[in-house]
Amino acid sequence: MGRLRKFLINGILMSLTSLLMRTVGVSFNAYVTRTLGAEGTGLFTLVMSVYTLAVTFAASGVNLAATRMTAEAMSRGSVRPVMKMCVKYSLTTGGTAGVLLFVLSGVIGEAWLADSDTVLSLRVLSVSLPFIALSSALSGYFNAVRRVAKNALSQISEQFFKITLTSLALARLVPFGRKYACAAVVGGACIAEALSCVVAGVMYFFDIKKNYPKKGEQKLKRHESGSITGELLGITIPVALTAYVRSGLLTLEHVLIPRGLRKNGSSYSASLASYGALSGMAFPVVLYPSAVLNAFSGLLIPELAEAKEKKDKITISKIAERMIRVALVFAVGCAGIMTCMSGELGGVVYSNDEASRFISVFAPLIPVMYLDMTVDAMLKGLGEQVYSMKVNIIDASLSVIFVWLLVPVCGINGYVITVFVCEAVNASLSVARLSRIIGFKLKIRYFLLPTVAIIGSLAFVCTVRRMVFPDSYGIAALTLSIISASSVYLGLLFMMKCIRPEDFGFGSKKTVKPQYINDRRNAA
Repeated sequence: MGRLRKFLINGILMSLTSLLMRTVGVSFNAYVTRTLGAEGTGLFTLVMSVYTLAVTFAASGVNLAATRMTAEAMSRGSVRPVMKMCVKYSLTTGGTAGVLLFVLSGVIGEAWLADSDTVLSLRVLSVSLPFIALSSALSGYFNAVRRVAKNALSQISEQFFKITLTSLALARLVPFGRKYACAAVVGGACIAEALSCVVAGVMYFFDIKKNYPKKGEQKLKRHESGSITGELLGITIPVALTAYVRSGLLTLEHVLIPRGLRKNGSSYSASLASYGALSGMAFPVVLYPSAVLNAFSGLLIPELAEAKEKKDKITISKIAERMIRVALVFAVGCAGIMTCMSGELGGVVYSNDEASRFISVFAPLIPVMYLDMTVDAMLKGLGEQVYSMKVNIIDASLSVIFVWLLVPVCGINGYVITVFVCEAVNASLSVARLSRIIGFKLKIRYFLLPTVAIIGSLAFVCTVRRMVFPDSYGIAALTLSIISASSVYLGLLFMMKCIRPEDFGFGSKKTVKPQYINDRRNAA
């Protein structure tokens, strides 16, 4: 099987798994938000903003380190020592983060979040942090060795446990108030993380025993073991330190939003409700399709790391050109569909008009957001994780400043402006760095042609729908409309040659160099 075909099969498997998990997750999130109410959802989102910071401390860059170091170690015969070091590191950072969150939960909940109802949830979540850190290391291993089916199984088991346990807990604890309802949601997630980690650990044990037995490993000398530790810390420390700063700033941003809304004249309940509709309802829908890009982008990291190790600049350039072009085609299509069908999406998923409005507002930003995700993954694969984190810190710093200045004056629209400005800055800096490294140029036709195609497909599908089913609404009509628009869009893309058969491993097997490489050689 060709390398591209194998990459695509793994990517499709991860994409389908991620989409299934996102579908179940968004559906379950809709059930949770209806059960908690908009105010309870806002409280839950506040808790999760702190939890995200704690998870950053727990993982501390181990996923990227495990992926890159395992991919490089496969050719040197030192996979076991690398993973042993990654596991030790993850348990250390995860355990430390868990203890800190448990001890400081009272101060964080009462002084920082200004809501004592969050304390219980934070204490419950602290137990999950060691399991999350270890799962992160094991996930990096499975990505590096290209056995993504095992990652998929781990994700499916986690979602199954989460939904089952949370539903049972919510049924019992909702009558006791939002404090215990929120604790029920995070408690179910906490136990699910632990059980999923056990599943991943069992799969890892048998996988490494079969594919990298101890007899096949060369015994490392002391200085070689120290070299692995140094390489691990060389990747994780810059990533972790910058991630700490960025995550801290993001948490501060999320704390400032409800406070800013109150300064704008909203009550505490109304502030939590608006914040919940935006962050807890609209964003999960807007980011839902990114599961596909995240799956392929994650698989790009070991591919680019391997090509970089071999100093294969042609392969790096070809991967970058193809992935960015396909990513933009995908993102523009998603943006068009969500802009056109935002009302139905918010109504079907949440039965909330405010969520529909926010979906329509953020849908045009999808190409910028998804492009940034893709480029960020490529930069990490090329060893530019420090630069990526610096850009993310700039992004988070700007977000805090804008939220602090605009939300008290403009209300929730101030946060909308903040997201647009900061996403544009982040994407611009990341693309500029990638362009300097590999000479890649982002062409306007990568945006323009897909935009024409999605407008044409949506116009056609919406016209036919109004003629044939003028009064059709609901999930079945929405699903059929999305599938129809996507099918017409895909056909137009092939007709306009925005995507080609060789992008999917079919057609010519010749090595096709990106056009900008040929242009530079001709100019020389």
